[in-house]
Amino acid sequence: MAKKKKAKETEASTLGRLSKAGEEALTRLVEELGKNERVTDAVGRAMSAKGKLDDASKRALGQVGVAAAEELKDLRKHIERLEKRLAKLEADTKPATRPRTTTRARKTTAKATTKAESPPAGPTEGSGSGGPEPS
Repeated sequence: MAKKKKAKETEASTLGRLSKAGEEALTRLVEELGKNERVTDAVGRAMSAKGKLDDASKRALGQVGVAAAEELKDLRKHIERLEKRLAKLEADTKPATRPRTTTRARKTTAKATTKAESPPAGPTEGSGSGGPEPS
């Protein structure tokens, strides 16, 4: 068991050292690139081009009638806020407008109802063509 624990510690320390060395190498690289005027100019031009592209795409989407991702994000946030307000209002007004849950039991009196029987099939009095009867 002691061997496993020591192996994990060695593995963790090796991983830690490699991670730290990688971070230091990246930091040095970024610093060197930041000092290089060509690189900073290129990054600046790329950021400017991205901004122009974003503006052009927003205009194009607006002309077509499609909302941009940023607008959708704002709309979703607005809907969430409205839903929260609605839930709060419903919770506040529920006790005042809650319908009664108890109903009065109706007293019914048993009435004697007789069901009329159906007349027998066949001709009935007064049936006929609907015209005057022959005398």
